[in-house]
Amino acid sequence: MFNYIKFALFQIIGFSSTLPKLSKIKKNPDKFTSDEIFSVLQKQAKRSLKLVNINLKILGKEKLPKEPVLFVINHSSMLDSFILLASVDRPIGVVIADEPIWRDMPIISDWSKLIKSVYINRENNREGIKSIIEAAKNISEGHSMAIFPEGDLTWVKDSNALVSDFRNGALKIAYKAKCPIVPMVIKNSKNTYEGYQPVGKIRSVDVEVEFLDAIYQHIDDPKLKSTILGEDIKDSMINKIKEFNKVM
Repeated sequence: MFNYIKFALFQIIGFSSTLPKLSKIKKNPDKFTSDEIFSVLQKQAKRSLKLVNINLKILGKEKLPKEPVLFVINHSSMLDSFILLASVDRPIGVVIADEPIWRDMPIISDWSKLIKSVYINRENNREGIKSIIEAAKNISEGHSMAIFPEGDLTWVKDSNALVSDFRNGALKIAYKAKCPIVPMVIKNSKNTYEGYQPVGKIRSVDVEVEFLDAIYQHIDDPKLKSTILGEDIKDSMINKIKEFNKVM
């Protein structure tokens, strides 16, 4: 539990120390660029992982389009959001489940709003569509977004899966924004965190992150079903994880 205690204390201290800057940004948001705002969260994420000796190896950054994209990420650890923020090369908003624990979290929820994260209601289709439209609008205005389309931790949904089934409706964000989709595969992150609750055991392990080739199929063929596209993306992620596991 020592790693977890260090990690948790660092979140309290780290985010509390951002309060003065948070206040300045909220008062005069136009004086701060997206990069300046995002860098606060990215630094916190990188320092948090370093503190508990979770080392990232990042592959495929050279494949990333310069234009705004929708990042699609597999999700097998409670620490994946830290891994995501530490790995990307640009400001992003994240599509987050509209649950009180995430929406009402002190300080962190304020920063989430500032980086244009979007909360999505998965129980109400009408509200969910509004969130998809909002996320697509962010991309159309030049701000990349990220989703975890499994909708929950992989092993919670399917204990035997390397990547579980997608909620493919989330991919509609890229259809509406007419932007590329970039699959981002996080390998070995399941071993970083034991448990499903906010309190768990953190392990010091190496994690590999790989950005796959950008996908444009849905732009070229808007009638392509998101279910088919989602299966193709999921299969490509599974193949990369299998390759990684063979080397391990």
